[in-house]
Amino acid sequence: MRIGIFSQCYLPTNNGVVASVETFRKELEKHGHQYFIFAPETPGYEEITTAAGGPEYVFRFPAFTWPGQKNYPIAWPINRREVIHLIKNLKLDIIHAQHLFTIGRLGQVVAKELNIPFVFTYHTLIEEYTHYVPLVGSLAKKYIIKMSRDFCNDSEKIITPSPSMKKILEGYGVTKPILAIPTGVNIEALQHPFRRDDIRQMWGIPENKHILLYVSRMAKEKNVGFLLEAFRQLVRLREHRLGRIDIHLLMVGGGPELDSFKKKVTGWGLESAVTFTDMVKPELAKRYFGVADVFVFPSVTETQGIVVTEAQAAGVPVVAVNRMGPSDLIKNGEDGYLTDLNVGEFVAKINKLLDDSGLRHQMSKSARKNAEQYSSLNCALQMENLYEHTRNCYCP
Repeated sequence: MRIGIFSQCYLPTNNGVVASVETFRKELEKHGHQYFIFAPETPGYEEITTAAGGPEYVFRFPAFTWPGQKNYPIAWPINRREVIHLIKNLKLDIIHAQHLFTIGRLGQVVAKELNIPFVFTYHTLIEEYTHYVPLVGSLAKKYIIKMSRDFCNDSEKIITPSPSMKKILEGYGVTKPILAIPTGVNIEALQHPFRRDDIRQMWGIPENKHILLYVSRMAKEKNVGFLLEAFRQLVRLREHRLGRIDIHLLMVGGGPELDSFKKKVTGWGLESAVTFTDMVKPELAKRYFGVADVFVFPSVTETQGIVVTEAQAAGVPVVAVNRMGPSDLIKNGEDGYLTDLNVGEFVAKINKLLDDSGLRHQMSKSARKNAEQYSSLNCALQMENLYEHTRNCYCP
């Protein structure tokens, strides 16, 4: 099949949407399918080239960026007639949008005009990001829910990364078929982590400390403040009991709240017990999972939580808040723990794992085994079936 991906973000941006697009593209191209990516230009970025030249499957639109958001360009203006002419020549079998806005909307309009089957992945719980829109947050939520419902009901099929997100869209009033197909992970790549000693030396983490790991953006919607407070309480608990601090929190990732979180930790006098790496390249970030004793994930807005599966594939038990995507991935008490949005309960589960090396070992084995169902190949085959079924059953 010839598959057109319409995405508001693509390389060099590093986020879950781009990871999803690239994971499915790489796997399905192995099966003989052809991908064509339609995305905004990113100022200063040049496409990765090979001996044969640049990637012929990427088509960029003129774009602008908001101050401080250079990796999140917005496509504008777009000549729709030129896009329609291009897609006619490409002879696409299916159009797959990754966003509601701008380029995603363009994909839907073009698909209708050319009678091409149109599917849409609802990656992000957008209503939980309205804090980025000052003063109109509550109004924006209502508008986004309505826009989401209308856009989904004007699609052939909707994909969500998890069953939890599927339920939310059904609650919005979406009536078109919704299939939960998670983004798979490269299991093999997660079997080659950094050496613990190397990471300890790189970041100055003492040998006698357990490592708690967080990998994701440093942003409000990730509920990082909850995690930092939980760590502060865990430090107090273990220091009181053991007479020393035997834990270290390794925070891998960058984001708009990074400096704020650093200041918070410094204000508590815990800067020697917390390391912030800032942004790390995706291929390197994957190698951090295997160095941890426990992976900690506080987010309550994840439609999937790819990093949870990556931690499991690396054999690391996870403690996460029992909301959205993680609740579909973690088998509570078997390969990790799910907790209420309660700092005390979150601390207690981490503490339990730290105190029992046998339990950690057993959960580690279960986590590796359970992660196999989310391999990039298994998930790509599900997407392939959806594409083929949608194309074969399409009746414009």
